[in-house]
Amino acid sequence: MEYVKKELLSEGKTKRLWATDKRNCAIAEFSDDAMMYHAKKKLYFDGKGRYCNEINALLMEVLEDNNIATHYIQRYNENSIVVKKAEMIPVEVVVRNYSAGTMIKRLGLEYHKKLKTPVLEFCYKNDKLGDPVINEYHAYAMELCTQEEMSAMQYNAMRVNKVLVDLMKKIDVIVADFKLEFGRVGGRLVIADELTPNVSRFWDKNTLRRFDQEGVNPEHEYKEILNRLKSVLTKN
Repeated sequence: MEYVKKELLSEGKTKRLWATDKRNCAIAEFSDDAMMYHAKKKLYFDGKGRYCNEINALLMEVLEDNNIATHYIQRYNENSIVVKKAEMIPVEVVVRNYSAGTMIKRLGLEYHKKLKTPVLEFCYKNDKLGDPVINEYHAYAMELCTQEEMSAMQYNAMRVNKVLVDLMKKIDVIVADFKLEFGRVGGRLVIADELTPNVSRFWDKNTLRRFDQEGVNPEHEYKEILNRLKSVLTKN
């Protein structure tokens, strides 16, 4: 289906959202700004938006193929995809398989330690407050989501984790952790926003390190992840 790009609806850290000639659809355009380490460090490199867009499209298609509902519709161009407009829930769901990042500082865990079981953490999506960690009861008290929605987010986050871990295992990549956001579309919860190295820690199986050469070359990480995914997902 053809879509006509219209006015700018919103602009975030790594994407712009544009209206289309279809009332319930929008165009998500990835920028070349790289928000590494869960938006704690900002870098820029030419072509980052293209890499991110392609990685995201591939992974969203994999989720759809596994009957996990997303806002993804189709690719639009090199830097953009078409998505369903969603009412976003201001809760970030972080799925952790290995100890890293803020979890180490908060809990005193050893870095790179494989967790006995996947851990779900929730953050209140609020830039001014620094996206603080919350629990389910905060979410209910602040009316961020219902108990039914929280249960659905937990269930689907674990499903996404299983699909991602199984997929990445084929290309010698460890899914250390990643962030998901959910939105309401027609009364149904779907995976929204993005699933890319912007919001994930993907480690080399052999080194237990990112592919970005210790933060010096983020472009290498995006290229490596994309090439490996294409090697097992590109359809003829």
